[in-house]
Amino acid sequence: MSTGIWSAASGMVSQVNALDIASDNVANANTVGYRSDRAVFRQVLSRVQASDPASSSMRYAVTRSVQPDFRTGELRQTGNPLDLALTDSSSFFTVNTPDGVRYTRAGKFMLATDGTLTTPDGHTLLGAGGRPLVVPADASVSFSESGAMLLNGEETGQSLHVVTFPNINGLIKEGATLLRARNESGPPLAVDAAVRPGALEMSNSDAVASMTGLVTATRQFEMLARVIDAFSQAEQSAAKEIARR
Repeated sequence: MSTGIWSAASGMVSQVNALDIASDNVANANTVGYRSDRAVFRQVLSRVQASDPASSSMRYAVTRSVQPDFRTGELRQTGNPLDLALTDSSSFFTVNTPDGVRYTRAGKFMLATDGTLTTPDGHTLLGAGGRPLVVPADASVSFSESGAMLLNGEETGQSLHVVTFPNINGLIKEGATLLRARNESGPPLAVDAAVRPGALEMSNSDAVASMTGLVTATRQFEMLARVIDAFSQAEQSAAKEIARR
């Protein structure tokens, strides 16, 4: 089988990944705090040791990784005191999930029945020291621009636990808005919060660019399919010619 077929097939697999990524970006263009994804490709040179010298020239296009785009999204004013937007692109809210501590830019929070502040998915918002922020039943809660929690307009000594990482590109996404730290990201570092109360950071996904990516990946996939078909027809012709002789 021609080595060109394998190279084209690897390209098709990469384009399928690109389609998946572009589709997710389009679907989450209006998701609060969503970080758009981008595929990082690399070319692999085969080092197969074989008697066939052609095998040493085989090259494959593979998806090395999928990385979140950490550029700040649009900050949209809502007036809701529990809507919070971080103005520093490299900092994150800290939440507790059933799978452990995670990080997010999605600042839409609400009060649970037990008085804790949570995300819409029920993940607990953590304050300084990694403790949940709890609001008494008869209190009105809001936050200052420095992340301090105010009850009935008075400071409580509690504040948001906002962190950054030595390498934010080492974070990996879980779902649409959660991020998990890995060894590559380094340990979380507490930072002074820079908060815009009553606002939300929207998705940083560009719907138009993502739609363009969908179209481009589709066309590239179709082109590579035709390449494979051309190689297949050439091999069939060669086999018939050899058989005649």
